[in-house]
Amino acid sequence: METSQPDTSPRPQQNRKMAELQKHLEDGLNEFKAEVTEQPLLYLAFAFIAGFISWTFPIRLIFSAMTRLVSFLLGPAILLIGILKITELFSARLGPERNISLKSSQKS
Repeated sequence: METSQPDTSPRPQQNRKMAELQKHLEDGLNEFKAEVTEQPLLYLAFAFIAGFISWTFPIRLIFSAMTRLVSFLLGPAILLIGILKITELFSARLGPERNISLKSSQKS
């Protein structure tokens, strides 16, 4: 007869935290929606000013250049990480064989 073991995984705590976070975000979103419906012209002005600033100042060019630089450097970085992982994999497989060959060469 099998006995069931108690579930000691952290899943219930994670689910509770996620539910609390989701409730907090929904409350914040509902509060923001209420503010926007109370003062739509104020938020329309905020959006217009933010769009105007982002269009006239060169910040969009800076973000564009940063995005291009990151995407340009991300390819070689991912390739380098892949090469390192492959060398780790092969060194883990050849590890015991290397130790045997080193010990036999040290004995002679």
